Amino acid sequence: MWKWIGLAVGLLFKGPLGAALGMWAGWWLDRNISRIMAGEGFNIFSGGGQAQVIFQRALFGTLGHLAKADGRVTQHEIAVAEQVMAQLHLNKRQREEAISNFRLGKSSKYPLENELNSFKVLTRNQPHLRRMFVEILLNGALADGMISHSERQILERVALTLGMSADQLDQLIRQRNRYRQTPTTGSQPDPYRVLGIAADASESEIKKAYRRLMSRYHPDKMAGQQVPVKMREYAHDKVREVRAAYDQIRQQRNFR
Repeated sequence: MWKWIGLAVGLLFKGPLGAALGMWAGWWLDRNISRIMAGEGFNIFSGGGQAQVIFQRALFGTLGHLAKADGRVTQHEIAVAEQVMAQLHLNKRQREEAISNFRLGKSSKYPLENELNSFKVLTRNQPHLRRMFVEILLNGALADGMISHSERQILERVALTLGMSADQLDQLIRQRNRYRQTPTTGSQPDPYRVLGIAADASESEIKKAYRRLMSRYHPDKMAGQQVPVKMREYAHDKVREVRAAYDQIRQQRNFR
């Protein structure tokens, strides 16, 4: 229906060229109208597409640049990159692209800011996605146990490009350090570690940490936006992990 409406409107105002453009626009609406009516928005990147390419190129290129910051890429840093690929559920082709981007990032002439600019445009007005992006980078920077001066400089460049303040970056680093310093128990991650709090945290501190993380990763923030599929899946996994950790602590401590 919409392609014929587009054809008529285009022909009326712009002649044959307008008719062709209007028919194309109507065809697109015909294919996507059910998703739009369902509240999913005008996401031209549905299913991943270019948004996925932009996200993956920026992420693994920057991870490679961080890994090479100290002069030598360690096995720990490679393992973290592999872990990120697993967390994002990359298929074979996507893994190959991620490895290629990681290698490109290792170059001393890697144009970091230029590579980040497309991701910056993609995530405009979506600070939670940029924060999530930096959190993943912190896993790479902390692969060998600490953030070196050169790694810190790169992270500051990333934060500046993405519009994050130095205080916001410091806060994320402190949170990641608390996460790392909380020991695991058995094969399952310690629930306090997942929430980034101490084992003797008060009930109010536990609830505050839970609400903060749920707000950060909640799927509602991803709805109707140009969010790469793999980034959305990563956030969904984090939501499940945070909920499970909170429920475990709540049962142990017997509070609502």
